[in-house]
Formats: sequence, C-alpha cells, structure tokens
Amino acid sequence: MLLIGQALISGILLGGLYAILAIGLSLTWGMLKIINLAHFALTFLAAYFTYQISTSFGLDPFFTIIVTAPVFFGIGVLLQWFFETFDVSEFNSLLITFGLFIIIQSVMTGIWTADYRRIDFDINPYAQQSFWIGEFALPIPQFSAFMAALILAGLTIYVLNRTYAGKALRAISQDRDMAAAFGVNYRKMAMLLSGVSTAYAAVAGVFIAMIFALFPEAGVEWIGVIFAVVILGGLANVPGALGAGLLIGIVQAVTSAVSSPGMAPLVTFTLLILALLFKPEGLFTRRMSL
Repeated sequence: MLLIGQALISGILLGGLYAILAIGLSLTWGMLKIINLAHFALTFLAAYFTYQISTSFGLDPFFTIIVTAPVFFGIGVLLQWFFETFDVSEFNSLLITFGLFIIIQSVMTGIWTADYRRIDFDINPYAQQSFWIGEFALPIPQFSAFMAALILAGLTIYVLNRTYAGKALRAISQDRDMAAAFGVNYRKMAMLLSGVSTAYAAVAGVFIAMIFALFPEAGVEWIGVIFAVVILGGLANVPGALGAGLLIGIVQAVTSAVSSPGMAPLVTFTLLILALLFKPEGLFTRRMSL
C-alpha cells in the first residue's frame, strides 16, 4: 500500500507539470487553430535558460521565472505575428512548427552540446528536499509545479470567463468574422494568447530544469504524452487539460510501480485510443467545459 500511495502522489504531482504544458497548447490549438509543435522545443529552451542563468549567476531557479516568462511571452507574440502575416493554415502550422522544433533543437545542441546538464545541488537544493505527509514524500520541485498548475489553471479560467479579453478569445474561437464585426481585434487577441501560451511553456521549463537532467532531444519524449493530455482533456478546455494531466500522471506512475516503466506508454496510449473511439471530444469536455 505504501508503494501504491507514493505512486499516486508522484503521479498527481507529475500530472501538474503535464497540465502546465497542455493548457497553453490546448488553448492555441482550440482557439487559434495552430498546432504548435515548437511548444515543446521552446519549453526545453526555457529549461536550458533556467539552467544557464542559475549556473552562471547562482540565481535560485525559482526566480528565473522572472526572466524566462517575459522573454518567452515575447517569443510567442512574434510567433503568432509570423502566422498572421503569412496567413498560415492549421495544417501548415503543424509543418512549420515541426521545422521550428528541429531548428531550436539544433540550436540547443550547438550551444549546450548533447551532454546531459543538471543544475548543481548547491544552487538547486530543492531537488533533494521534500515535504512529508506521514510516510509519503512530496518532492519540493514537483509539488511546486503542481501548485503552479492549479494557480495557472485557476487564473486562466477566471480570465476566459470574467474578462473582456477572455470573452473576446472565446468569441473568435467560435466565429472569427462575427467577433470582428463586434469590434474584437483578432490579431491582438491571438498574439496575446500565443504569448501567454509560450510563457506557460517557459514556466514548465523552469520546473523541468529543477527536476530532470537536460539534453536537447528531451522534448521528443514529451510530445506524445502532452498531446494525449490535450486530446483527453478536450481542445481549449482548461479544466479538462488539468484533469487529463493528473489522470495521465497517475496512470504512468501507478503502472510503473506495479509493473515496469516500459509499460507506462502502452497503458497511456491504450487509454488514448479508447477515448478517441468512445469519446472523441475528450473525456472531460461535457462535465468540465468552460
């Protein structure tokens, strides 16, 4: 029971990190019709930024968010400006961002080489620290990522439901021309959403740098899992992305605990296939839609 209990906790905490990545991708895909594969490469570029800033200046990794989030917000705005300027279609966005993924990965290899990189423990002591609830450990970086996921999801839901910008984004996702007729500036709103989505990727990158060893090809390993979270949660469905992230995290952790880590992808993608067959709109869409 102790093993299963710890696996459940680890899965929930890992699911929070999945959710941070999935929320941004889900919103841009669902609202802007942009399938952004570069999202994953940008996440690990942000992780490398965190590594480099912390290592070079001895800055606490948590505080690197102050630098990385605004920088990557700007990158997201520029990326959407490119899409708008050249009128990139949904399918072409997949091809273009795949190319960007490869380019960014090559840049990371050129700068940091293919060697594994990890923030030193004297700069990142959190990697060896945990909260304890009875016999169960909650590692600080993973717990912080989970709390960040809850905060970001809550803020995003509030903005989408209670602010002009959120209502404008929901309007353009349903009918871009009609929203424009009522004065909604699609270009401005799309750039804002793309910037926020990429800033979320940067936040996820900070936590990845604190938890994992980095190498340029690491982003490839996350693509399938995060796409599974997005599809299970439903496009542009923030609560769904959070719920699906937690579900996938739990499935992976418990499968690894009771069987082997190699079985986790099998179970995860079997779940995804069954969901696509029986509830293609997403497991959480009806109950948890915005």
